[in-house]
Amino acid sequence: MQLTTVKYTKTKAIISMDKNSYKKLCDGYNCLNKACNMLAEVEDLYLSDISNLNKLKYSMAHSLGFEEGEHYWSDSVIPKEK
Repeated sequence: MQLTTVKYTKTKAIISMDKNSYKKLCDGYNCLNKACNMLAEVEDLYLSDISNLNKLKYSMAHSLGFEEGEHYWSDSVIPKEK
């Protein structure tokens, strides 16, 4: 399994990941889409939707190389260029 890499140029961030990781992000996006549809239709949210959103958040942060803030409520940031 290849790790996800992020290469920075002056105007772009080029993200490379294996197909398995890409598929997991797509699956997470689909869970996000279902949760948003549920909220829009019934103005309610299932606990399983919250779990799926947390899984997507974790997957995206680690797959895309975001750096966490100092506290759990802090925003994530893109890594500084080296």
